Amino acid sequence: MLRRVLLIAGWLLPVMLVLFFFVKGRHYDPAFFEPPAAESSALPVPSTVGEWVLEGAQSFPADRMFEKINGKADYYLQYGAIELCSGEWVANGQRWDMYLYRFKEEQGARGAYIGERPSDGKAIEGVGGYTVPGQAALAAGPFYLQLNAQAAGADTRAAVELALALVSTWGRARPPGEPEEINLAALAGDAMVGDPEGFFPESAFGFSVLNNVRTIQVSLNGSEAVWFTMPGNAETIAAYAEELAMYGGGNLFSQNGGSGGSMFNSWEFAGILNGTVWGIHNAPSREALLQHWDALKEKLQTLSETP
Repeated sequence: MLRRVLLIAGWLLPVMLVLFFFVKGRHYDPAFFEPPAAESSALPVPSTVGEWVLEGAQSFPADRMFEKINGKADYYLQYGAIELCSGEWVANGQRWDMYLYRFKEEQGARGAYIGERPSDGKAIEGVGGYTVPGQAALAAGPFYLQLNAQAAGADTRAAVELALALVSTWGRARPPGEPEEINLAALAGDAMVGDPEGFFPESAFGFSVLNNVRTIQVSLNGSEAVWFTMPGNAETIAAYAEELAMYGGGNLFSQNGGSGGSMFNSWEFAGILNGTVWGIHNAPSREALLQHWDALKEKLQTLSETP
């Protein structure tokens, strides 16, 4: 009896499948076969900005970003990307492709932007951004925006105006009372060496406590060292001192609320300045380390006194 029931079920299954797809074919629903794209109203930007109109808007969550940027998604995911919004901005015969990445934290957006910023990019005044022929890009709040021209010779000034207009629609995701982010290249001035800025999303210089770290290479009196900063407090400095000792640091010392020492023939130091963590990495000697720290404090003090 059981065998007969199984045989009947085996014959009925193909018939049921044929009927099912016949019915679906008569009532075609694209959503049955493809994941729905997000409506433009669900995006973090409006559908129109001045004369610009957004066409073909789509949103891809982190686990689907590869559908739009196959082979590149992992780069943004390592910085904490949670969404990619795309579309075409159209106005006055110009078309610019938009790639708008949203991150868990503002530091992630900045890190992804810094990692892709070309050395020959022209700065966009007033924001962390650049232009090169055919592209405008900037990072503001938890967003990293890229606008890519569809035609050769497109006017990047139009793209910059569009980018700045978009920034004004989402604003900055900065908690009340948090100080404005300091431009490290401007802080270092003529003492800067190499690239304008570096970024470590986690475990900078091998310290697990140093995360979302911004860096810049500085030369003083012939000695080079890395200046760095990150969000943090006195507990961060205490954890940093513990790791410095645990990893074999020598000549440990504390000074003015900061901690430092030597490791692998170089000197390190971190402390609190202007309410956040600042530090010196890879100084050639203790004397050079303290010279860099004093210069950093002086520059921050001058910056805070500038109206």
